[in-house]
Amino acid sequence: FAGIGAESIARTLRTFRGVAHRIERCGEKNGVFFVNDSKGTNTDASIKAVQAMNRPTIVIGGGYDKHVTFDDWIACFGDKVKWLVLLGQTANQIAETAKKHGFTHIVFTESLEEAVQVCAGKAESGDAVLLSPACASWGMFDNYEQRGRMFKDYVRALPE
Repeated sequence: FAGIGAESIARTLRTFRGVAHRIERCGEKNGVFFVNDSKGTNTDASIKAVQAMNRPTIVIGGGYDKHVTFDDWIACFGDKVKWLVLLGQTANQIAETAKKHGFTHIVFTESLEEAVQVCAGKAESGDAVLLSPACASWGMFDNYEQRGRMFKDYVRALPE
């Protein structure tokens, strides 16, 4: 292993915390796990984030309109995604795509803060809330890092 011992590799794998804004577990409130994938700025990345969830999931999506389609992203939801909470320029387009695929558990919000609050209200213990917007952050945020930091701030502010 390029001169690195197996025990050192194993220790690193056990303690690696991941990278900020990339399927980053960022808190637990009332048995609900909150995951920050603000770097999910396109459908391919957000598909991977949904696939990584191992529990019923509420997804926060939407943002800047890059004139793409959302069919593949919605199609990957299967039985895993319980609710889709939308915001931003693409909210209506994503909702129409979801309905076309038979997914109707959709909530529209005006801000990320409201989206986090709505998710906390809909989630049950054992669920996950995943911010993986499938869209760029422009228009509402300076960049995906700011969006991710604000998501974490809003999660921390939720009551226990």
